[in-house]
Amino acid sequence: MAESTNTNTNNTVNDKMKEEILLSKRMFIAGCFGLPWLWICNVLYFRLRVFNPIVLIDYWPGKSPLTTTIANNDESRRESNEQLSMEQQLQQQMHLEELKTWVKRSTRGAFLVVSLFITWVIVFQVNKDSFSQKWFVMDQTAYEITGW
Repeated sequence: MAESTNTNTNNTVNDKMKEEILLSKRMFIAGCFGLPWLWICNVLYFRLRVFNPIVLIDYWPGKSPLTTTIANNDESRRESNEQLSMEQQLQQQMHLEELKTWVKRSTRGAFLVVSLFITWVIVFQVNKDSFSQKWFVMDQTAYEITGW
């Protein structure tokens, strides 16, 4: 009876991991098709599982409210891992590595797109006098008409 309960629990854990991998993969691919903000969403959604808690973002130095949560999660994972066979543990580790792969790809893509965008804004603002009026939404005389 206990063995069937463990099997059901393991199947649900594996199904959940597969769903997370599929979600992360889809978010990465959608980011490649012109929605790079999904890369940022992907990183933020899975960051605790992939990158662990970060000081000043997840907790203040000296005060670590997530440590107890993480410790409790680690203990429950350890207990469940003790009940799992070596094959199942290896399978979970492989799923986690695949999830990390997609999230790290999203991280690199997000850094690239954000850095290119910031570079473009700086170049445009520094050299806006050398750009023609076609580059601007409103021309210089529109201020007199609209007040904006």
